[in-house]
Amino acid sequence: TRSYAFLITLAISLYIAYTFVPAADAKYSTVQIGNFRGENNSAWIGYVTAIMTSTFLSLIGFFLVTGGIKKDIDTGIGAIIATTPVTNFKYLLSKMLSNFLVLLTITGIVFIMSIVLFFIRNKGYPFHIIQFILPYLFTTLPAIFIVSSLAIIAEVVLGKWVLLQYLLFFILFNVIVVNVMQGEGTDLKILLDPFGAKVVTTGMEDFIQKHYHIKVSGVSLGFNFSDKKDAKTVSFDELPWSAMFIISRLVWIGFSIALVFISSIFFHRFDVKEKIRKKKKSNISENIPPGVLLQDIKLSLMPSVNKNYSVLPFIKTELIMLFRKGTKWLWLINIGGMISLIFTPLTIAHQVVLPLLWFLQISRLSDIATKEKTNRIHYFTYAAYQPVKRLLSSQIIAAIILIVALASPLIIRYLITGNIMQVASIFAGAVFIASFAVFIGLLSGGKKLFEILFFAITYCNLNLIPFSDYFGGINNSVHYIILMLMIIIVIITASFAMRKYEIRHL
Repeated sequence: TRSYAFLITLAISLYIAYTFVPAADAKYSTVQIGNFRGENNSAWIGYVTAIMTSTFLSLIGFFLVTGGIKKDIDTGIGAIIATTPVTNFKYLLSKMLSNFLVLLTITGIVFIMSIVLFFIRNKGYPFHIIQFILPYLFTTLPAIFIVSSLAIIAEVVLGKWVLLQYLLFFILFNVIVVNVMQGEGTDLKILLDPFGAKVVTTGMEDFIQKHYHIKVSGVSLGFNFSDKKDAKTVSFDELPWSAMFIISRLVWIGFSIALVFISSIFFHRFDVKEKIRKKKKSNISENIPPGVLLQDIKLSLMPSVNKNYSVLPFIKTELIMLFRKGTKWLWLINIGGMISLIFTPLTIAHQVVLPLLWFLQISRLSDIATKEKTNRIHYFTYAAYQPVKRLLSSQIIAAIILIVALASPLIIRYLITGNIMQVASIFAGAVFIASFAVFIGLLSGGKKLFEILFFAITYCNLNLIPFSDYFGGINNSVHYIILMLMIIIVIITASFAMRKYEIRHL
């Protein structure tokens, strides 16, 4: 909780929680049952904020709390723990509970925000605290408990395959949303829903059918920017909580603990062996002819050192490091994504394939400006000639080249069709995400915050939320490009200022 990533995630969570209950004149909705939405009474605000927090915090929370075991390995604390009588299960359980407490802290703040929203959005309805407590207790808390355990299990099973952890969780999240939360609310789907949102949406559908004798087509959960003029408002009452559902939530909690226990059997207990390629080191003295002493070497007779203050060698080095970082098999997926940009329809390629392809580079971009500090060589690099103008610029340029290269098949397709505006939008998006990675890295001092924000932005893009579009997938007007350029200038200027401040106060 002392990290910038936690504080900024908390601030973002509060802002998003504020948007969970739209104002009467808002141009979006978060929960809509067919053509109906609820009046802002205690029941509606309590249920809506609880299920939205359950899904939103489950999605973002995984990226916030994962990496606890890796941090113990990097700091050497794990080696100390390995010598103590603490069992693997106790260690992993403590990690899981600490993850849960972090997410519970955010949930508690959002819970208070939901009560504040009631008094802001309320139109004369009485306040019932129990209609806020029960939804959070039965839906949100078990959901974040499950996510806390999944973060531990992913680290134990997948180890250093951080990107694979992200991808598998992202796939798992979407599978649950598609197969459980969508469609008709059967008893089995309600019990198998780890987020606990299905029981609430099904109860809302039953409420509409019971009081208005209309069978609604489904519940829209999420930020829906469609027209709300024809939507009817209804006054919802407290929904019933079945004993079977409450038992299922306890079963989910027990199942999470059981998974942690099983993973403790396979836990490496910090016996991590690094694979180091050993190269035969040549002895310097072997290169000196016999009979020649080191004192006899004349420095004046040696070749002069050629100075090169160009930024090009730095860009080349940064590109090589970006290319080599991560596992080699990931480049097969990258190449597959680039091929998809050629053969898929332009709309799908731009709105779906491109953001996913760029998201796969999250581990490469996340520490592009902080790897010197991570590897403790910043005292050397900051003392170099013009470290801001040359080194930081080369890092941004190298990231832009990589991102643009990945998007090159789509850029060529747009150039063939003469759509210059879309090409400019993609270039603007590449510059933005590269500069954004540098800015967030310098701001937080690590890579965790960028990973959280980049995932959230990508998820919003895949759901076609307009304000998250940074690469012209939805907006491709001249005004959009000008706005993106202004944002990029501000971000890059702030990044250079932060790096200068960091060097001066080292």
